[in-house]
Amino acid sequence: MSLAQATRRAALITGAAGSVGSRVMEHLAQQHKALIGLYRNKLPASHKNVLPLCCDLLAPESLLAPLKSTDTVIHLAWHGGVLGSTQRSEISDGELAQSPNVIMTQNIVRAMERANARKIVLLSWVGVDRKAKSPMLREKYWAENVVINSSIPEKIIIRAGVISGCGYDADFFRAAGSLTKWPILLPLPRQANGLVLTTMTDIIWAIDEALKVVTNKDQYCRIVDLTSTAPSSGAELLRAIDTKVRGRSRLTMGGYFGDVLFRWAEKKFGTAKTDEPKLTDFFAATTLAARSPAEGLPPTTTGLQIGHKVDLNAAL
Repeated sequence: MSLAQATRRAALITGAAGSVGSRVMEHLAQQHKALIGLYRNKLPASHKNVLPLCCDLLAPESLLAPLKSTDTVIHLAWHGGVLGSTQRSEISDGELAQSPNVIMTQNIVRAMERANARKIVLLSWVGVDRKAKSPMLREKYWAENVVINSSIPEKIIIRAGVISGCGYDADFFRAAGSLTKWPILLPLPRQANGLVLTTMTDIIWAIDEALKVVTNKDQYCRIVDLTSTAPSSGAELLRAIDTKVRGRSRLTMGGYFGDVLFRWAEKKFGTAKTDEPKLTDFFAATTLAARSPAEGLPPTTTGLQIGHKVDLNAAL
């Protein structure tokens, strides 16, 4: 490690004002780490050891100055959330490779390569697959490929699930919470494969561990799936959210009729009537299916699955 690298102690966090980024930044700031928080529109929370910088990640030149002070990037920024920045399920691989989120990741990686930065930590999503129906999962696939095939020496990809991936006060919980407005009973969806859940505690733990990694290898790459050992159904998750909102459990209706009423209620009360993601979008994006491997995956790369049973009530 050169003297210049040894003095670059600050960690740069993209998406610092987001629901996940703000919690990660608060946690690291409490550990007295020097941080640079990049934001686009919303100013992140103020901390003594955090330098906030407004930055357009789609403009490569805006990244040059921040990277002079850091050797580590924690890439959390993601346009469009679970819908992705394209929101088109029919989009081709060629178009996806040029989507805003992938271009944003390319700009960060190229700027890091020019600055000889050493480590990138990318927040991805479980179920990443080149052939997934969800455009977000396909975008994440191409973003992962950009990182994996870069010359950055240390690359760690953390794949999160539905809770931590969105933040428990962000899009997912708005989509789910709106369904609690159903006045008499709670209709439950049928969702067979189960949802992969991750808590914010898991995310913060994984980032802490990633920052501890020190290696002299030319290339070090790890992919970590943060998954629950006992995936929950959509019905279980909606019931837990409803209990959290109301303070008590109530009558539910499952099966075929519950599923029909659930989808009607989502259109009537939920975010389906707006441009925001609906609860079924999250269901589609958080099931572990057969995944096509990332292209050009270095032979030293291994996928680790860190799992435990998620307590829904505690996680919410």
